[in-house]
Amino acid sequence: MKTTSPFSELLQTQAVDWLLRIRSENCTETERYAFNSWLEESASHRQAYETVQAQWEWMEPFKAMSFPARDAALLYRGKSPRRLFIYSTAASLLLVLGLATFSPNGWLGFPQTYVAEKGDRQTITLADGSSIELNTESEVRVHFNHWRRNVEMIKGEVFFTVAHDAERLFEVRAGSGRIRDIGTAFEVYIKPEQVIVAVQEGIVEVQALKKRELTAGQQLAFNDSGEFQALQGQDVAGLTAWRQGNLVFRNRPLDDVLAEVGRYHDTRIRLQNETLGKLLVSGTFHTAELGDTLNAITAILPVSIDHVGEHEIVLKSAVSIYR
Repeated sequence: MKTTSPFSELLQTQAVDWLLRIRSENCTETERYAFNSWLEESASHRQAYETVQAQWEWMEPFKAMSFPARDAALLYRGKSPRRLFIYSTAASLLLVLGLATFSPNGWLGFPQTYVAEKGDRQTITLADGSSIELNTESEVRVHFNHWRRNVEMIKGEVFFTVAHDAERLFEVRAGSGRIRDIGTAFEVYIKPEQVIVAVQEGIVEVQALKKRELTAGQQLAFNDSGEFQALQGQDVAGLTAWRQGNLVFRNRPLDDVLAEVGRYHDTRIRLQNETLGKLLVSGTFHTAELGDTLNAITAILPVSIDHVGEHEIVLKSAVSIYR
């Protein structure tokens, strides 16, 4: 597989030079200010520097070793004091090896972390053409290289659209299980009590305590022990409605509904008592409209809204239920 560096040779050199200057004992405040200005000029500057920085740490064991690439690098770095000698050697190696070696499609690759904050959604196109859509409060760690395409789900909910590559399987690790793509689009949602996998198209293989294949329109869950669990009253369209900014519930307990709604807002929503949490809710609600969602709930259930603070709401039993 042919790989190319995502950065120009000039940008690579600038990133390496800045790395050396910032790590130098003689780095001045003026230089640090100039470095920060350079970082802020563009996202490619920041990405190039972060990549070089990660590579620098990876190369730590090799900086004082003698091998052909290192010796060749020294030919054009010349003589220097020992500290600068080691730094120059490592920096030269980065340029000799080329950043493509460490790119997502290169031989080694480096992990990248992607995060969607509360109330936000992020869509990222990966190096292989696949895309990942992160729902609110979600985080993933992506590690692609010449041999593999791995994603670690840290938290939250993500929809994957995977580009086919017969030589590199696409694998997602979530909780106690692994989900292997066989050319598909699918969702993975880490909840406190289980991990949900739902397939929109294609096929995935879910490996936990046992192994199971899912095809388009199918979904399942597994718990922390890796045991498969059936999902009641949910379908793929409902599970993935957040991609259009909606939440779909079909006979879901109110406490479960409020837990889902609360993921998108800084306002704490709680119930007056546990009995209210068992009331069932059906409907489609917009993730961005907390007020409209709560008003709709009070229209279909015997509950009322009590604003007890700027960021806290209590749903109470409506007076009418006591009459």
